[in-house]
Amino acid sequence: MSTMSQRSHLTVSKAWRVVGRLEGSQTQAEVAQLIVVSQSLISRIRNRFLETGSVQAEDQDKVVDGQQRPMKIVI
Repeated sequence: MSTMSQRSHLTVSKAWRVVGRLEGSQTQAEVAQLIVVSQSLISRIRNRFLETGSVQAEDQDKVVDGQQRPMKIVI
């Protein structure tokens, strides 16, 4: 199974762990290999964090039909 051809879903807590590992001086490639996702996904999480201070998309917190959306990062 290739991670390159599939869409990746990371929980918010896992995305924050990615940020923590990057701030702890691990490379994007090391983190990607550790959690078995593409390096480009790690890069997008890092860029979103640097731009917004969050790992979640802006619409992630919206309530739809009285229910909060599941907390997942889809990149």
